Amino acid sequence: MESQDTKGKIVKETFPSEIVSIVGDIFAGIVLSLLILPFKSFPLLILIIPALLSLRGNITAPFIARTASNLIIGEFHIRRWLENVIATYVLSIITALIIAIFSIFINLFFTKVFLISVINLTLIPIFSILLTLSITIPISTILNYITFKYGLNPNNIVNPVMTAVGDFMMVICFYLTLVILEVP
Repeated sequence: MESQDTKGKIVKETFPSEIVSIVGDIFAGIVLSLLILPFKSFPLLILIIPALLSLRGNITAPFIARTASNLIIGEFHIRRWLENVIATYVLSIITALIIAIFSIFINLFFTKVFLISVINLTLIPIFSILLTLSITIPISTILNYITFKYGLNPNNIVNPVMTAVGDFMMVICFYLTLVILEVP
């Protein structure tokens, strides 16, 4: 059983990062609303974004945890990190394709009108997640390293902070993808 000091340390390390996560997610939601509301295809886009946000969180959290664990046990090596990165990208692409398939079916069965082409419905989740990962993987790795270097537990700090950073970046990358693909 953990001592009271350990429990107190966990709370002291985690609480501020949870506040950052909450504030960051509220900000990301506001930005998301402002950015995608003008699109004609808003009803379909608003259905895709929760799946993308969930995907990002479910894929990057294990990446962050594995990186933190490798630092803590002294097994952080570039080869292991690259394997972790590649696995994260592969899982993301597979899951983004599943999101694309569901988006196509949702569009087909509920709207009956294809405002967004099947190709774009496939590319939106893939491009969005790949852009987001390209930004958040280096940031999370650096945060893990810095947190560990200062004697803090990365598992208590990095995941909540990266939730806010990752969600905000997902919103921005989603918007950029829509603009690049000229989605109506």
